[in-house]
Parts: sequence; structure tokens; C-alpha cells
Amino acid sequence: MATPSSPKKVRIRLSPPPNIYFSKILNSVGNDPLVQVDPLRQLPNGNYLITIRVRGSQKARALATLLVPAVTIGNIRISVQVRTQQGTLVSPIQGSLTPSQIAALYRVALRTNRLFSFVTVRNLPIVAVFPVFKAVVVQYFADNLADLYRNINQVAADVFRDVLRPTIGQTPIQFSTAQKQ
Repeated sequence: MATPSSPKKVRIRLSPPPNIYFSKILNSVGNDPLVQVDPLRQLPNGNYLITIRVRGSQKARALATLLVPAVTIGNIRISVQVRTQQGTLVSPIQGSLTPSQIAALYRVALRTNRLFSFVTVRNLPIVAVFPVFKAVVVQYFADNLADLYRNINQVAADVFRDVLRPTIGQTPIQFSTAQKQ
């Protein structure tokens, strides 16, 4: 006579929000041979720090200007800093920028990023900057219970939208996906 085996206790554990945000940066901005994303670091106060090291001071300054410098998820603050390859902290450009100058920053910051296609400025009915990303899915592990492999799967433009600034000055940034050929 067979006896039913005792049920196993299943422990469901989800990835903490700082890990998910880190994965977004690692798999978007970090998808570049000139960019290195250091491991996520928890600070003594319980907040988190993501450090991005960039080869080239112009590229580093452009990235520092485009990235969201900090996000708060619940009571957790995640700060993002950009450093040169030598370790020098890089500050974003201060002051007003024209849409053409913002587009130029995208070209400098993302020219070698494998997910970036191009950037353009359009007047539809307001002037906006349109960074265009390849039509690819970015996949990263996140304990997503709705996915068989527990991944999050997003179009590249959507991942960049989560980690780059939605506006610079008064100029909206419209993250877009390249058309499939």
C-alpha cells in the first residue's frame, strides 16, 4: 500500500526591487563594451548604490546626464553614480540643453551600446527627442512568478525608459523601438 509522501514546503521568495533595478541597468546601459556595471552595493544606511564605470570622459559625462540619478522604491533609495575607468566621479551636465544637444548626448553616451539604433529630434506638435532602440527583447532573472523561467522580458526601449531620464529640462524623451525590416 502506497502512502502519500509528505508535502514539501515551498518557499516563495521574490527578487528585491534593488536587484531588479540593478538588472535593468546591467542589461541596458551595461550592454556596451565601454561600460562596466559594478556589483550592487548595500550601504550602511540600508540604501543601495549602483556604480557604472565608463571608458571615455565625454561618454561618462553624457551617461551621467541621461541616467536617472536615484529612484525610491518603497522606503529604499537606489542611487546611481557614473565614474570614469580611473574611478573619478562624473557629474551630469548642469544648465539648459537644447533638443539637438540632448540628441548629441544620446549619440555620445550610447554609440557603442549594442541595443541603441539612433536618435532624432521631431516636432510633433511639441519638440521631443526620440532615442530609438533595436527591436529586441531584454531578458533578466527576477523571480517573476508569471514566467516559467522566472524572467522579466521587455522590449529594449522599455528597459531604457526605466533607467534614463524621461525629460531633460523642458524636453520630453520619447523612447522608441526601431521598425523590423
